[in-house]
Amino acid sequence: MTEASISQQGDIHKLTGQLDFSSVARLLTANGWLQGDQVQIDMSHVEQSNSAGLALLLEWMKIAQQKGLQIKYHNVPEQLLVIARAYGVDQDLPII
Repeated sequence: MTEASISQQGDIHKLTGQLDFSSVARLLTANGWLQGDQVQIDMSHVEQSNSAGLALLLEWMKIAQQKGLQIKYHNVPEQLLVIARAYGVDQDLPII
């Protein structure tokens, strides 16, 4: 398993690795890249996630809203969607 990281490739930010409680804590403190008018995050290389991954997406949504920008999530892993449905927040996620 790979430690989670986020990198920019063109207009898309790529989230990779495993989203767990330790990696999410690190990603939450490094959110300076959340800027501009719109942020698109490709999650096709997320290997595994638990509820901490969902918390990360929701927190990034909150930060984006505070900064007045749109955030969109692409290729959200099914495992994460199942967790979002269980918590009743799947409809709140800006998923493309």
